[in-house]
Amino acid sequence: MIGQFRKAVEGCNLILGMISGLGVLAMGFIILYEVVCRYLFNSPTIWAQEISIYLYMWTMLAASSYTLQMKKHVNVDLVVDKLSGQVKTVMEIVSSTIGAIFCAIVSVQAYEMIAASVHFGKVSATPLRVPLWIPQSALLIGFVLLTIQFTFTIVERVAAMIPQKRGGDSLL
Repeated sequence: MIGQFRKAVEGCNLILGMISGLGVLAMGFIILYEVVCRYLFNSPTIWAQEISIYLYMWTMLAASSYTLQMKKHVNVDLVVDKLSGQVKTVMEIVSSTIGAIFCAIVSVQAYEMIAASVHFGKVSATPLRVPLWIPQSALLIGFVLLTIQFTFTIVERVAAMIPQKRGGDSLL
């Protein structure tokens, strides 16, 4: 059951990672369009900057869990590479626990912010008047997935420290 949940989350991470790549590409085209409109036709858009910022939020937050899953987040390699196996594992557990707690707190705060935005009908203070819950949802989705991925890392590292019997089942 846990293995199926993990596969589902990691599949979601992969899909969001791919979508994030497309988001970066879309951002590039939007910014190029804005530059052409502004400097060639002297007619800037009213939407390009706002949409680019929202796309940036979504692409960075949606891809963060995939980045953690692939172990590509920033590490202090200078320190980590000098640690022995067991000490390195303990440090990964500690740092992942801190990361999971932080991400869980941000997830709760993001949920509360979205609930308030929906309740009060908050929209952006621009001509587009985008409902704010849409860009704010990137925070919730990104940080919930990060919390789950950090939890997978913690369980994986703890399981690696527990001696396994031959043929025993792993936690994940």
